Amino acid sequence: MEIEDGEYSSMRVFILGIDALEYSLVEEWNLKYLKQKEYGKTIVPLTKTGVGSHPATVVVWSCFITGKEPIDMGYETIKIPKRDKLDDLYWSIKTRFPKSEKILYYFHRKKRSTTPTRSNIKAPTLFDNPNINSIHMHIPVYDNDAFPEYRGVGTYRAVSDKYYRKIYEKGCLKEFDERTEEVYNLLDKDWDISMQYFFLLDGIQHVFFHNKLKIMDYYMKFNNFVANLTKKIDDDDIILIISDHGQKKGIHTDYGFYSSNIKLNLKKPKIYDFKTLVEKMVYENNYN
Repeated sequence: MEIEDGEYSSMRVFILGIDALEYSLVEEWNLKYLKQKEYGKTIVPLTKTGVGSHPATVVVWSCFITGKEPIDMGYETIKIPKRDKLDDLYWSIKTRFPKSEKILYYFHRKKRSTTPTRSNIKAPTLFDNPNINSIHMHIPVYDNDAFPEYRGVGTYRAVSDKYYRKIYEKGCLKEFDERTEEVYNLLDKDWDISMQYFFLLDGIQHVFFHNKLKIMDYYMKFNNFVANLTKKIDDDDIILIISDHGQKKGIHTDYGFYSSNIKLNLKKPKIYDFKTLVEKMVYENNYN
């Protein structure tokens, strides 16, 4: 991946992670600030589930910050086995006494699973590079505060419960206001790479998949936010917008979205490609 000569000298890279930002809707509504100077689709890993394969938020974002495919990054599913103190004993007895399996299973039950955390990421991330000054806010898996309280069960409830849907949307608006303010406050701090993650667009599209005007309203909010952000950042700063997947009619699409305020000359890049690209831009221009 090549960058055009003269596109940057000394700069910072701000990464805006927007969950479920759909390429086709950015195109349809011609959201020029989300498009920036270069934009397109990204190739993302697909996670197998009982209903097929689709991009999984916790997997894709972890691949983005590590620059690794799932198998090399540390895990490939949204849930991973949770070990307990009886595991080693269980498998030891089962191996030596195969006929005891049914009895052991009664006591051991099915293996429990848990949502991945930072300790499950087995590769260095953008934020672990000792040569680069970085700030991260609400990054899925890497930070434990990525997902607001209204996510999860609340999303399913909001689809069928009109009263709760209003509460859910208040949560979305609160997240947008709080996290955009965090970004503005970030601009005066010292960093080479910073990243902020927003969940709400994914939730809004799941809950209001039948209401395209409602969805458009939130896309416009992000478009206007980026418009304001471009006025506040330094001239040499790069804004990189990334999504883990898109969404159509409440269903995740099998590709992501990216855009940049400088020409990167990319053609449908893989989500794992960006870590090396960002590190190279920052390190070669700021530390060499």
